[in-house]
Amino acid sequence: MITPTLDSFPCILIITDMQTNKLEYCNKYALDVLGLDSNKTTEYSLFDIISKASSIFFESYILPTIVSSGSCQEIQISLMLNPNEKVAAVANVKLVESKIFWSIYLAVARDKLYQELLDARGDLENKTEELTLLSRIDPLTRLLNRRAAIDDFTKIFNLLHRNFVPVSLALIDIDWFKKINDTYGHGRGDEILIELSSILKKVTRTSDIVARWGGEEFLVILYNSNLENTRIFSERLHREINSIKLAGDNKLSISVGVTALKIDNLTCSNVIEKSVKEADIALYEAKDNGRNRTEFFDDINSN
Repeated sequence: MITPTLDSFPCILIITDMQTNKLEYCNKYALDVLGLDSNKTTEYSLFDIISKASSIFFESYILPTIVSSGSCQEIQISLMLNPNEKVAAVANVKLVESKIFWSIYLAVARDKLYQELLDARGDLENKTEELTLLSRIDPLTRLLNRRAAIDDFTKIFNLLHRNFVPVSLALIDIDWFKKINDTYGHGRGDEILIELSSILKKVTRTSDIVARWGGEEFLVILYNSNLENTRIFSERLHREINSIKLAGDNKLSISVGVTALKIDNLTCSNVIEKSVKEADIALYEAKDNGRNRTEFFDDINSN
């Protein structure tokens, strides 16, 4: 008698991590259909096997739904069998602790009309993706804008209710930026904003939120980063920023205010405003203490 295993099922069975979106398990059918290397399963991401439009659908609908209700049924997505071949599929999704369990069925046998409708929806999703990016991205620095940062912080905040991890928030301001614009011109000022943004992308992780908060002010939200790790991050950030030269021996510097999201804050209805206000208080302390430094809200409160 054959001993049934998950490899016996004629459907794609995968498990992904909610935080990293990395594949943690694929049954044999999934490996064969998707053309994945069984020895490198954990090197793949969910976004390697679904289309860009489905990736947006996952972030905007599937993930929030399973976080709030635990599961999604009969969700239409598109799988990428290779870079140029996209096929329709139907997925059932369930969240168990921090792991997402997927059962996915190919829908290639559907009629031509449905496929045409699917293609039309794909075109619409692509246009929606472009519009979404335009509405979320600061056009100069290519970082998230303020609204997108608040939206993404809200998602993290909701996840923390299930599984709390340390989160630090850093508010960054360029020292003497008005003087820089007056001395070197607004063109050079824009170049500095772009250079600083590149450094912020370099020193942060994909799980972090990096945004232009407004003018010469930036917001970084460090996910799963305690204050000790954030101090190390701040030291590196100052070193990297000081590498930007203005003229002669003059180097760019920043002031940074940091606060930590506390588990007690999870009950606050205005946690975002509260956290930004605390970081802003620490930022002003950094400026009052001579600039080119980082101050921590907890240190100020303890004095």
